[in-house]
Amino acid sequence: MWVKIAYPTGEITDDARGRHRQAKRQQKRVVLTALGVWPDGHWEIVHWQIASGETAETWKAFFGELSRKGITEQTTALVVSDGSKGLESALDHHLYGVPHQRCIFHKIKQLADHLVFHDLPLEATEPEDKAQRKAKRHRKKAILADASWVYDGDGEADIRARAEVFCATWHTQEPEAVANFLIDFDKTLSYCEVYFPQSRVSLIRTTNLLERFHKEMRRKQRDIGMFQSAQGCDVLWYLLSMRETAKQRAAVHSRP
Repeated sequence: MWVKIAYPTGEITDDARGRHRQAKRQQKRVVLTALGVWPDGHWEIVHWQIASGETAETWKAFFGELSRKGITEQTTALVVSDGSKGLESALDHHLYGVPHQRCIFHKIKQLADHLVFHDLPLEATEPEDKAQRKAKRHRKKAILADASWVYDGDGEADIRARAEVFCATWHTQEPEAVANFLIDFDKTLSYCEVYFPQSRVSLIRTTNLLERFHKEMRRKQRDIGMFQSAQGCDVLWYLLSMRETAKQRAAVHSRP
């Protein structure tokens, strides 16, 4: 998640009252975050780190810290990500051999960026621009719904069979979207390689749990505005992480 943090410039300025103040400048930083999911369904934020970007080097440093915390190839069954190339490259150095799951939600969502809208059926009774917009919305909704249907299959073989139906249905009208769908398709099925309770498989096929945490973090950041220091960003991450951990533990303990 990208954030805005104020960093000292090294200059000293005077405020309206003549007091000396350290000048700061806003800079964008990314907070790399790992969320762990357990077979009983509970999850926790296990690590986060402020970095200058999502590069292979920053992810290597991030995974190095995870390793020092005891999260290794032996303790990890699956890695789930949204498709970051830097992260994938870093996995060759840390967590090598652990199956890598591509987030299904992001995979489906990205299809919308590759629509070409060939052969749109237009309503003759409406103005052309309005008919075009309506047809495009319908096309987008339809292809995303069909892509979601693929992953509703019962097991890997059924999902692959549904994927063939999806490609046959859309390859003429939306060839670029179909081509994008097939890129790394096998990685969207990596979760099938590991044992996990069927009732909780939805927790490990996507990064949705982490996205929800980020959504809460963005809400807090809007209230705060720009972070005045990296330490302030760390503190907020810690407080929200501890709050979510407490909620998860309470939910687990309340189960019969």
